[in-house]
Amino acid sequence: MNEKKSILIISQYFYPEQFRINDLALEMKNRGYEVTVLTGLPNYPKGEYFKGYSKDKNCDEIWNGIPIYRCNLEARKTGSVNLIKNYMSFVYEANKKLKDLEQFHFDYIYVFEVSPMTVALPAIQLKKKRNIPVIINIQDLWPENIVAVTGMDYPFVVKPIEQMVKYIYENCDLILTASKSFVPNIQKYLKKDKEKVVFWPQYSIVSKEEKTKKLFNEKDFNIVFTGNIGKAQGLDLVIEAAKQLKETPIKWQLVGDGREEDALKKAVHDNDLDDIVIFHGRKPESEIPQYLANADAALLILKLDPVFEMTLPAKLQTYMACGVPIIGCVSGEGKRTIDESHAGVVSQEISVDGLVKACHEMLNETKEEYELLKHNSLEYGFNNFNKEKLLDELFENMGRL
Repeated sequence: MNEKKSILIISQYFYPEQFRINDLALEMKNRGYEVTVLTGLPNYPKGEYFKGYSKDKNCDEIWNGIPIYRCNLEARKTGSVNLIKNYMSFVYEANKKLKDLEQFHFDYIYVFEVSPMTVALPAIQLKKKRNIPVIINIQDLWPENIVAVTGMDYPFVVKPIEQMVKYIYENCDLILTASKSFVPNIQKYLKKDKEKVVFWPQYSIVSKEEKTKKLFNEKDFNIVFTGNIGKAQGLDLVIEAAKQLKETPIKWQLVGDGREEDALKKAVHDNDLDDIVIFHGRKPESEIPQYLANADAALLILKLDPVFEMTLPAKLQTYMACGVPIIGCVSGEGKRTIDESHAGVVSQEISVDGLVKACHEMLNETKEEYELLKHNSLEYGFNNFNKEKLLDELFENMGRL
């Protein structure tokens, strides 16, 4: 790179919240870019401000040499009304905060879109003022994701969102999608420049480690789940499956937290499963490889929904990077990837019976078959989600803007 380029990242979520954009920001900096971040006050996934952050003080900070400007968005809390407040407050407060950044020059604006899509609106406003190209990284499709999460598929809700989405896509210069299935769904909003929609999957920010600590009883068959415990993850299926699999050596090790965690813990306790379904809480990303090194299999569940069928969950890349066989209770892109990689067992249906059958199938694999699943998982992850290769692709695409 002949001259140092400057990137403004706009993301509603950033450190200390655990999202992949944190690592990408560091990689941009490591590759010689000047990186600035505009984000909100950390409150995901529980909807409460993290300790040390509040609207009552300026929470701008520097993290690993990266300036972070924080706008005073409303915390998510619980309920649809508060979620809408959270989404809309970011747009309003981010536009206000952009005034603090008017003194700086930016060559690119990079938008990390995990719902809400509205995160892109301040970016487009700045683009129109300063003629800066906008790259958007789409993790969640709108309006499909809103319909899937809220059940509100009324035209008076969906139509305005579709108009907003069309406006955003038309005004972005490069659209990166986390799933192949997203590409045609985004291109349908574009009358021209359809080639600016590019499949760019998330890379894993961790890698395989040898087991250095005993985290679980090795006599058990430990199925590990990592990540957010929310409605979309469908972990209620684990409760019923665990009841049916009580006579097997299976233990369910859940590493993460989220909105459904308390309800899930209550269900575990009410069903006398405390010794079978074990909660470990959220762990730093750096500790996840050790949990997966102790895993006999990794669990991937997504509720049955058309939008989730198009989604390639980021935890799948993590599981594969750590070379763990996968038990999948998913459809669409997730199922296709596990089938194509021969890296695990996928249920034929997203149900308790489907999950139970998949578990039995994994338990019945011979040692040779099981070792092959581990090998395939690691190899497919390296060939398809290789960090350096994907970063090279990203910066090549940005260089053309």
